Amino acid sequence: MSPLQSFGFSTTADEVANVFADRIKGRVFLVTGPSPNGIGDATARALARGHPAALLLVGRNPMKYAPVVDAIHTIDSSISVSVYGIDFGSLTSVRNGAQKILGENKRIDVLINSAGTAGMPLTYTADGIEETFSTNYVGHFLLTNLLMPALKRSEETRVVNVSSVAAFAASGDYTDFNFKNEPSRYTWEVAYRQSKLVSLLQHHTSRTAPHTSQANIHFTRALAKRGIVSFALQPGLIWDSNLYPVLSDEQMELIKSRVKDNNLQSKTPSQGASTSLVAALDPDLARLSGSYLDDCQVAEMSEAAKKESAAEELWTLSETLVGQEFRF
Repeated sequence: MSPLQSFGFSTTADEVANVFADRIKGRVFLVTGPSPNGIGDATARALARGHPAALLLVGRNPMKYAPVVDAIHTIDSSISVSVYGIDFGSLTSVRNGAQKILGENKRIDVLINSAGTAGMPLTYTADGIEETFSTNYVGHFLLTNLLMPALKRSEETRVVNVSSVAAFAASGDYTDFNFKNEPSRYTWEVAYRQSKLVSLLQHHTSRTAPHTSQANIHFTRALAKRGIVSFALQPGLIWDSNLYPVLSDEQMELIKSRVKDNNLQSKTPSQGASTSLVAALDPDLARLSGSYLDDCQVAEMSEAAKKESAAEELWTLSETLVGQEFRF
């Protein structure tokens, strides 16, 4: 039985890292969103057990990540750990951060995009992009493409986009991605779904919550079409995630009622991070680039995520939003 066949809902990130330790040792990994007690934190700590050459941690508040850095060095003091402050809601911040990362790192083997937000009211960034869509998707689209020179120096480049099951509720239509035509259509859930489906579409050919979740899926499909081994995934329901403290009591009650109605089970951050690491490390998945994973297994995408034209339409829209074309 292959390692993938033995993994499932309860698998932890440490278990995956142990199986694929030879795929970690001596390599360079970049993880976005490494806030303590979140999925990114669990991902970084598990990778540390495999003794990588370097771990690059990227997020808005570098000071918050000190406990994560300390934990990594407790596991292995020889690992080079660098922390970069990037606000994914600011294209200027992403560009400045990418320039610094490239200046200090010639090669990046694996990029794991796991930063995200939810629960935001309808607000727009300084770049004029809806906040959730910008933070969960557009900022990562720009960072990934700007880091491509370092990624392509790896012998086995891989990009992993953390999406969400919320993507299954998104339509895959980005005509009104900014909710300008129908502001009343905006809810934080709609925006989140849209951004996360986008990530999936980028790999295969990546209302608010579903909107952003869907974008990450479409992003994945588009990267795969361009020859970059990439995967999208949903980590599962994680109550300990840093996502939930930003939600209001009303939003939390809505989520809890839906969880109860659908008999959903929750995971620990380490269990949620396990699927990210399968996507990042399993060599047998390379031939399935552009796939979507759930519970450490390749899973079926939503019908909206399968739209052949959506990934390319999103890529073109994304280039327009960041003001730059990417060819590789």
